[in-house]
Amino acid sequence: MLPDPVVAAASFLQGSIPLLSLSAYLPQWKKIVETKSSRDISLRAWLLWSISAAIAVFYAVAQYQTTGQGTALVFSSTVNLIFVIITVYLLVIYRRQPAGS
Repeated sequence: MLPDPVVAAASFLQGSIPLLSLSAYLPQWKKIVETKSSRDISLRAWLLWSISAAIAVFYAVAQYQTTGQGTALVFSSTVNLIFVIITVYLLVIYRRQPAGS
């Protein structure tokens, strides 16, 4: 068993992942919106990321239901799935529009 301070630090770090992820997603979203184009970004890859993120949420919730622990993992996995869905939405919206309109 790990000491309580190590577990607390790990939970904090897991909970901080959404902020780190957001700092990575924001510039991508900004570029897509500003250029009004997503043609050079693989939609197939992002759809696979969405499946991966959904599986991560399923795993996190299953672990939480089984052990009663892992709130930070459920939170960070869910937020990541939301970010991936936002990205896929932007890719679809700006794929349909001609660039520059």
